[in-house]
Amino acid sequence: MKNNRLEQIEQILRVQKEAGVMELASRLKVSDMTIRRDLIELEQKGIVARYHGGASISSGEPKSLLPVNGMEECPEEKKAIGQRAGQYLKELLLCKEINSVMLMSGSTISEMVRSIDYTIPVTAVTDNLDIAYTLGRNSDNSVMLLGGKVYSPSMSVNGFLAEQMLDYLSADCTFMGTSAIDEAGYLYCYDDKYASLLKKLLTISNKIIVLADHSKLGTASLVKVSRMDKSFSLLTDEKAPEVFLEKYKELGVNIIKA
Repeated sequence: MKNNRLEQIEQILRVQKEAGVMELASRLKVSDMTIRRDLIELEQKGIVARYHGGASISSGEPKSLLPVNGMEECPEEKKAIGQRAGQYLKELLLCKEINSVMLMSGSTISEMVRSIDYTIPVTAVTDNLDIAYTLGRNSDNSVMLLGGKVYSPSMSVNGFLAEQMLDYLSADCTFMGTSAIDEAGYLYCYDDKYASLLKKLLTISNKIIVLADHSKLGTASLVKVSRMDKSFSLLTDEKAPEVFLEKYKELGVNIIKA
């Protein structure tokens, strides 16, 4: 519980750069004294810099509690899932099943985009600057970037303006990552602001493909986003526990293995 809370505090500070003790206590549902002790420990590790009433992310490059760029955990599985997702998108395009696709932020989605060696004949919408740049290097691709505030280091774009833009869009197919999927099939993410964007996105998406390696199955994270149903597919690796996959299948989820 403590290590998970420290990871959540670090993720929050990396997204919004700073936060007050009371804000963190409210979001993580613990006492302000617990947060103060956590911040002291994170400061000793060189991850945060404390100030009166709050903390900010350290300007240095300490040893982080989180994977670097989200790729340290299960890198081979992530790469395999990303490559399979790129193939799956190509299959959908060849069958002319979709006229638009959304590619959301995430380390496994980035692996997917790097594996795409073909022109995407429909408009690709993304909330990520790196993904937009990678796809945009092929001049034949039509790429649309959601508007809003850019968050480092993920280079994702979200917030009120991005959500407003979704009011004018629809997606035949959305590829997205997740920080966790619990036993009941609920998707999670680390940040409440990004969860709000994802909730809005899911209402305009006809087909949703979630990319998640085996380590994320049967676990929970900070913010619950949505429960999977028959409109979802889960693309995972061969190490995914069958006990969880069977529960997801009962919800109508289509399982695809890399």
